[in-house]
Amino acid sequence: MNYIYDIFIKAIEENAPTDGIKFKQAKIYSPYMELAIQNINTSKLPQSEYIEINALYRFQEIFGELFDINFKENTELKNVLFDILIHYLCELDLKQGLNKNEFYKKFLFKDVINNVYGEELAKNILCFNKEETDIFLNSFITLYKTGTSLQLFNKILAKIFKYSRVYLNKESSKDIYIYLSEVEDKILKGKINAIINTFLPINMNVYLFWDKHFGILGSDNTMKIDDIVMIE
Repeated sequence: MNYIYDIFIKAIEENAPTDGIKFKQAKIYSPYMELAIQNINTSKLPQSEYIEINALYRFQEIFGELFDINFKENTELKNVLFDILIHYLCELDLKQGLNKNEFYKKFLFKDVINNVYGEELAKNILCFNKEETDIFLNSFITLYKTGTSLQLFNKILAKIFKYSRVYLNKESSKDIYIYLSEVEDKILKGKINAIINTFLPINMNVYLFWDKHFGILGSDNTMKIDDIVMIE
């Protein structure tokens, strides 16, 4: 954890009330970090009465004068005011664009892992690497906003399977042919199943091809012997 909003996110994950968290300006801190906790690699919410931070890391203009060494009066009032302002800034952090999106993704991933969207997706999402998981979750958030669409499906498919191709049957608009240009294995199968089951409209009929393309009349690249499969 590096930022004050990480504390709030962790509190919400642990179902702990954020209004019970108290912040104070640290006396000893790194100028390159916002949190002044002893173990910066911890994934647990600090249990101390106060969480010490370096408020000057991002908020020098707000707190610079408040912590002027020549101003020693009303210490208790300063501490209360400081805690209130940090809570307010934490809330702003969570509501701003990037941080808000990261906030959503953390909880969306947690829901997926906890079978909220089914056991199959909980298993298949683990097939993605870190970058691919980020792509999947971003697309999932877009799905909530826009609903399923072939455009969204094609977009995430192209990012995960970079050499894939998608074809629609002109005679039957519900038939979709997906060529992945990959040799089938358990991990890749988990990835494509997660993408198809999550982003493709449920009324589509899927025909999936791995390392062998189906033959297309008039396209010599798809009509090589031993490199094509026939479909009915």
